Amino acid sequence: MGLPLAAAFAQSDDATYCQALAQQVRTVNRGADPSGEVGRALSQCQTGTPPYGVATMEKFLTDAKVSLPPRPSMAPPPPPFNPKAYRNTAECLTAAYAAKAPLKLCTGM
Repeated sequence: MGLPLAAAFAQSDDATYCQALAQQVRTVNRGADPSGEVGRALSQCQTGTPPYGVATMEKFLTDAKVSLPPRPSMAPPPPPFNPKAYRNTAECLTAAYAAKAPLKLCTGM
């Protein structure tokens, strides 16, 4: 059951990345939809048809010397909350709250 769910998240990340690429392609083209191969890639992206035309749009943008957006699945995970990094319980609780970590991590100090 975990594998189809993981595949769905990967597909969702690809679709999100595709939309970010499509937005940059339109910016490079001054708002107009391009024709030809890049136009087909945009169409695939809009309809959600894998592989979404990602490779074609990446090539178009790199050829135009435009930086590619980061892929959502490539974002580093947040570091684990370390309650021992704080001098006292109050500092730990403040940091845990800001990090949206469970406050109970600070109770054993």
